[in-house]
Amino acid sequence: MMLRQAARAGAQSGTIMTLADMGTQLLVEGKTTDDYSVERTLRWTVVGLTLHGPYFLGGFSILDKQFGAATSLRIVATKTATAQLVLFPPYLVALFGTMGYMEGHPDIAEKIQTQVPKAFMTGCVFWPIANFVNFSLFVSPTLRVPYLACAGGVWNSYLSWTNSKSNEIREEKGK
Repeated sequence: MMLRQAARAGAQSGTIMTLADMGTQLLVEGKTTDDYSVERTLRWTVVGLTLHGPYFLGGFSILDKQFGAATSLRIVATKTATAQLVLFPPYLVALFGTMGYMEGHPDIAEKIQTQVPKAFMTGCVFWPIANFVNFSLFVSPTLRVPYLACAGGVWNSYLSWTNSKSNEIREEKGK
């Protein structure tokens, strides 16, 4: 049963991360089909399938067991803070380490040291707000998954963009 859930979570995350990177390249960065990077999108797909989905499925399951259902503002705040401070940092290290490896980055530790703090600080603004909205009266229980999928798409677009920008800066310095 857990393997099936992990596969489903990976498929959902892989799809969202794929679409987020496609949107980032085409809409945010203004790339055309000539300079669109299929390899970059596939890297985000792999991360969604193998890292993001399974990691957060397991992490949020632990939070649910530890703190119970989000039935009060106190529980929502506790779960949000714990996710932000305990689950999120190791995920970012794994994310940027994995991306660095797949990109053939010459110094993965440097990539992690550069990217993780920026992404963490931005996430400290984005995710508490997104989660508060999600667990409050603003989003009905039947719309929470689609809402989080949309929020995740926005967040993954940001991660895709910031990862791409760091690669461009590194390439510029190497010229």
